[in-house]
Amino acid sequence: MIGIIPTAFEFLPIAILLGIFFLMVLSLKYVNGLNLRSVGSDICLGALFIQITLLTVPVWTSGDISINIQGHIAVLILTLLLWINTVWLLKRKKPARKRSANLFQKVADYLKKQNTIRECTSYILGAFALTLGLMMMLNVVGFGTGDWKGQSISFVLAVLTSVGVGYSGYGIYRYLQNEQFTHSFERFSKEITRDNVLLTVQSSGSQMHERDPVQPVVDIIRGSIMKGELAPSMFGLSILKYNCIEQLTASGMRRHSLERVTTHFVGHIDEIGKLALRMDEDEAVTESIEALGEIGQCAVSSGLEAPADDILRRIYEYYDVLSQKNFEIMKLTITAAISKVSIGAAAHNINSIPSKSSTMLGNIGAAAIRSKNTDTLNHTIVALYNIGMEAAGNSLEGAVRQTSLKMRDIGTSAVQNDLSVEGMHIVSNLEKMGVAAASNKLELGVEQVIWSIKDIGLSYGYQREEMGINAVVDALSNVGMESSLRKQDDAVDQVIWALKEVSRYPITEGLEASITISAKAFARLSEREKTKVENVIKEIKQYFGADETGRFKKFEKEYKSAAKKSG
Repeated sequence: MIGIIPTAFEFLPIAILLGIFFLMVLSLKYVNGLNLRSVGSDICLGALFIQITLLTVPVWTSGDISINIQGHIAVLILTLLLWINTVWLLKRKKPARKRSANLFQKVADYLKKQNTIRECTSYILGAFALTLGLMMMLNVVGFGTGDWKGQSISFVLAVLTSVGVGYSGYGIYRYLQNEQFTHSFERFSKEITRDNVLLTVQSSGSQMHERDPVQPVVDIIRGSIMKGELAPSMFGLSILKYNCIEQLTASGMRRHSLERVTTHFVGHIDEIGKLALRMDEDEAVTESIEALGEIGQCAVSSGLEAPADDILRRIYEYYDVLSQKNFEIMKLTITAAISKVSIGAAAHNINSIPSKSSTMLGNIGAAAIRSKNTDTLNHTIVALYNIGMEAAGNSLEGAVRQTSLKMRDIGTSAVQNDLSVEGMHIVSNLEKMGVAAASNKLELGVEQVIWSIKDIGLSYGYQREEMGINAVVDALSNVGMESSLRKQDDAVDQVIWALKEVSRYPITEGLEASITISAKAFARLSEREKTKVENVIKEIKQYFGADETGRFKKFEKEYKSAAKKSG
């Protein structure tokens, strides 16, 4: 501890000079309108020249000053490597468009997408390189430490100071960058007012673009995309999105005007997204899709069904293009955007949007099964489940039926294509939807859920998948108990019938674990619906002839045992 304090005081001039130099470079580049993103790399390059100059000091002074040549050369090589790293970090990198199973590739792809992390790291590396240069310079004039312990403490202090100054400099850079973008867009964004937008949407013909306050912002965004400059386009898209949402929520326009204004903004954002897709600017495409999803969610909260329907159509168009290009990761953004709009519509009792969304997601799920893309498939299953639960909670029976129907299609196809785990995931979600629909007395919705679970159960039966059969039987039992509790007799009848159809497979194939689970499910239902259950068990017995009675006896024995335990 005694050695740390003197070394820290000796190191203080380095920290002060480092901070001053960083601020000077940032301010000079900002005043001259230069690219602030590369400050870390520029400082690293400057440090490299400082260290080269210091190596020539003994020549200038005719050897009056001695330095550690080997140590300084090592620092010079380290600084060169740091500069190369900053250049690599600042280079535009296209993230992968497919999921990778390799952990290293996943980390590398994550870093490619995280521009902020890479830019911040370049600032820290630049600060560290400059710190090494300052340490060399001050060592020449007598501020260095010669012992190993002091050198180690100086190195630790150099790292800590570099991280602190580099991160602080990056924070200032982000602030100055936003100021630059704000100045670039400010004059045009101020024109995007309620009255100016209304004048535009009420105009026609050639007057439209002449008076459109949105067009200058769109032109800047398009230009930045064409140049491959990501930051201005992302900033401009956020301006369009928030201006549209502001018009929807706080403008006080009439419904018809709101619809036209929303469609106007959506058209511009969609054109930007399609341009970005043609230019392979993935981040701008993703930002456009997410913006459309948020605007759609806001539109349905304002009761604007037609614009929301238009937004869904536009979002789904991206899926058609991405399927041809095989961009798997961006499909998840589309799924999330569709889900966001649909959940918002269900929450505000707009029945048509969730139904249409379910159809779209059903198509996405079917394509994911064909390509064995489990990531997209799982996201689609979750999206359908969230829509179905929101629809059930808001008594939208039509949406519940359509959602469960699409989940059935995906589930049966998944089982047939050896995606058993995903099929059980769907069964579990359908069970929760069925219970929620039963609790809200949506009997037709409950019946569709039951049929969907049953069809998936039959697919598991064909495949002799015991775990899948067990999951289906449990799900039917739980939905049946909730339906019985709510006095929904038709739904109870459908559950018992579905159990009968599914249970035939384990009995026929002698799947003992599934026979036990099926028998317990019937016994559980018999607590409330004994007569119906007993009649169905008699029907099951009729499936087996006199020479096959042994297949049924195991099931009958398990049923009687479970029924006796339940009282």
